[in-house]
Amino acid sequence: MLNRKGMMMASFSAVIASSLLMGNATIMSAASSENGSVAVAAIGDSTLADMPSYLKSSVEWVWKNRMLTEGSTNRKNLIFDQIFAGKGTLNYVVRWQSSKPVTLKQRQDIARMLDRQMNHWTEHLQGYDGWPYKNVKVKVVGWAVADPSLLLDKQPDEVVYTDTIADGLASEQPEIPAALPIAPDEISRFEHFSNPNYSYPGGLDKRFDMYLWATENFGGGAGGDWGQRMSDEYILSTVNADEIEITEHEIGHGFGLNDFYEEHERPPGGFPTNTIMWAGNSNHITDWDVWMLRYTWSQIKKDTARFPTTTKDDEGPIETDPNEIVNIASAATASSSYTSSWENVSALNDGFDPTSSDDRSHAVYGNWPEVGTQWVQYDFDQEHTVSQTDIYWFKDGAGIDVPKSYKIKYWNGQGWSNVKQAKGLGTAADQYNTTTFTPVKTTKLRIEMVSKGSASTGILEWKVAAINK
Repeated sequence: MLNRKGMMMASFSAVIASSLLMGNATIMSAASSENGSVAVAAIGDSTLADMPSYLKSSVEWVWKNRMLTEGSTNRKNLIFDQIFAGKGTLNYVVRWQSSKPVTLKQRQDIARMLDRQMNHWTEHLQGYDGWPYKNVKVKVVGWAVADPSLLLDKQPDEVVYTDTIADGLASEQPEIPAALPIAPDEISRFEHFSNPNYSYPGGLDKRFDMYLWATENFGGGAGGDWGQRMSDEYILSTVNADEIEITEHEIGHGFGLNDFYEEHERPPGGFPTNTIMWAGNSNHITDWDVWMLRYTWSQIKKDTARFPTTTKDDEGPIETDPNEIVNIASAATASSSYTSSWENVSALNDGFDPTSSDDRSHAVYGNWPEVGTQWVQYDFDQEHTVSQTDIYWFKDGAGIDVPKSYKIKYWNGQGWSNVKQAKGLGTAADQYNTTTFTPVKTTKLRIEMVSKGSASTGILEWKVAAINK
């Protein structure tokens, strides 16, 4: 387990099959593979339709049966999110939990290594399905170290943090240093990603997105949206290698990708190629890893409040300001034509991202036993310019189903009108259904649903994208 503030492990072994309970954290064995025969997909303009047929069933199985079920992409602090928030950049603090001195050249090599390993993943997103960035700029913005004298030939522009907390892992493994260096919470994205209005002291460039966590006498590796943890010796001994197996594996977890320790965690019939995400199965990123990464992006990008629309030109990405396109649902008062007494209409805009259409781990909206035409509505305390909705339908197999059809209406000041040029109006289960339409200024928005047969209708989450200028 990891302590959220200190990312400390309560227990650890070199080969572990369970996930750490912090974000998307997981542990990898130190075992390696010499299998380097799998070719990596070439970079180029492509979409999900270009995925090779031999990969399709296994990639889709992992998405549906592992990532959706386990909520691997629900936390909005994946490396995808970090890159967007940083406008194509990622910032690291190196957490040096070690007694070894580090030369200036080694520190420079570590910075270059992080840039290289991260871009071994993100280069496969270039030109793919609306991904707006070319090379992602990865930078080390500070070092956290208990003893600053270990940083040899320290430069005037190097930022060093010397505060420490106790590492709980050291009580179980005395060979692990008890003092755990930390950087200030105030500049940590991990601590503040859920607050869209948070302002980093000194500006966005001063924040850090993740730790590279180097621990003396640590076995294997761990990774998640908080960063990557390995032994200090492993980091120093591999720092100039092109592809670094454990480092790339742990970065993969930061994108939401899973481990595959147990047979039931793998696609029926196994994988069509090797994968770096199955510890010891590959020592480099493979075609399967590339398309799993791409598939993940194609699914989560549908939430355009989370990933604002972007385009690019020859000079790089031209971004719509993330502060201008926002999900305003949380600011609305929700109401409905009818709500079952055991359900809650406030579930529409409670900010919970479901893992499937029958996800009852949170409050839900449903109108059983009513059938025919029912509606849900958002009322805002001020006028907004809205242009998109994202609906996650509720379907429980026990009287609630997706609707036969529906309309999106807005209040024109005197009555309800249909939005114009609506594109989408999907009714798919287990995903957000995005509908775009001609932007309209309004204080009220409504979904008017027609039930399918004798089933009632329900919604797990309803997002509304607005342009706030």
